[in-house]
Amino acid sequence: MVKVGLEVHGYILMEQSKKKLFCECQVSNEDSVPNTNICPICTAQPGSKPMLPNKEAVDKAVEIGLMLGCKISPILMFQRKHYNYPDLPNGYQKTMSGSYSMPVGIKGSFLGIGIQQVHLEEDPARYDPVTGTVDYNRSGMPLIEIVTDPDFKSAAEVENWLKKLMTTLSYIKAISKEAGVKADVNVNIEGHPRVEIKNVNSFSSIVRAINAEEKRQKKVTEAGEKVSQHTRAWDDANGETQFMRSKEQAMDYMFIPEPDLPFIDIKESYIKQLKSKLPERPDEKIKKYEKLGIEKLDAEVLASDIILAELFEKISKTVDKVLTAKWLRREFVRIANYHNKDLDLVTIPVESLTKLFKLIETKKITEKVGQKIMNELGDAYIKNNKDFDIDKYIRENQLETVSDTGALNTACDEVIAQNENVVNDYKSGNEKSINFLVGQVIRKNRGANAGEILEILKKKLA
Repeated sequence: MVKVGLEVHGYILMEQSKKKLFCECQVSNEDSVPNTNICPICTAQPGSKPMLPNKEAVDKAVEIGLMLGCKISPILMFQRKHYNYPDLPNGYQKTMSGSYSMPVGIKGSFLGIGIQQVHLEEDPARYDPVTGTVDYNRSGMPLIEIVTDPDFKSAAEVENWLKKLMTTLSYIKAISKEAGVKADVNVNIEGHPRVEIKNVNSFSSIVRAINAEEKRQKKVTEAGEKVSQHTRAWDDANGETQFMRSKEQAMDYMFIPEPDLPFIDIKESYIKQLKSKLPERPDEKIKKYEKLGIEKLDAEVLASDIILAELFEKISKTVDKVLTAKWLRREFVRIANYHNKDLDLVTIPVESLTKLFKLIETKKITEKVGQKIMNELGDAYIKNNKDFDIDKYIRENQLETVSDTGALNTACDEVIAQNENVVNDYKSGNEKSINFLVGQVIRKNRGANAGEILEILKKKLA
């Protein structure tokens, strides 16, 4: 049986300050011109010293720890992790990991997987071994690292867990979606020491790396080869892991407390303040929605994005919960996809959605008319940035549902009399031909319910 543990790294989303961890430089994206968002601090110029850590980064790190069920350390301490590589201007990385570490969060649990620790650190620069150039734009950007226990039993379990982790962290806008995540993956089977696979940078690559390493370890173990704990690299092109070096121990990094940074006291009142603002986790929302009678798939889709979850909880206060879930999952998402917008950029007011869903619930309009109005709402608010009056649109286009049974009976009689050939075709066994008659009745009574018309016609033609 394989045992897998993860060290997940992600860039903290610096939504407010947009600054690096220890200096005033702007955080960079992939499109930034190399070496333009830099200063003496993040390039380690002689005599430069770090500023106090960015409060937004510390807040986000504590929130991540709380979302993952961690105990928050009362004192945070940065250490120097020494190693030699061209991407590290200081010759050491400022991190909360290492010997005698005081990480942000410890001993947590998320969806059945133990969390050893959550800690904050600075990112090194970007080194290109082909050209020998170094881009310092990302040097000093705040990174979060989430270290799990070796509780995973398969690559598929890892993939599923990672997706749910990213969904959960998106609820608090903790991780930059554009930058993505990467992971160091620890793998071992019985009889083989643990192997660390460094810097695997996508979900699919993580899955492939675990499967490839499990297969390699089985082959080595069955052959009786002598092996030791070591570090490997992932070759994505060839789908295999490759030997890098013998496994480093903590002493190899010569961890020492960072003398230029003070300890950070974390008060209980500060933790309570952050905790009070945190949303329910997606897994908790799914359970709650299912208890409300929402189908499992609808519940999972609603909980997959906090925008959908918040809309559902606002609208379902006054509209049927099952209907709300169905329309948000299908129609609201459809409109977002049609306009090529992320859900948080869909500007249709919640009041308009509530009104529309209520009209459908009370059968004042048909579902087909509801879909048409959703299209109009998308065009108005997303495409043209204009208001849209649902009541006026229904009134001007005569789209309100006709519920006058007498009027529908009269219209059905007229359509039957005017379409003798279609009626004979239906009576001869072509059941689909009745759909033409339904359409003719709707033309006479715009907004009429097709299902109701169908039942009336079938009774009259029986």
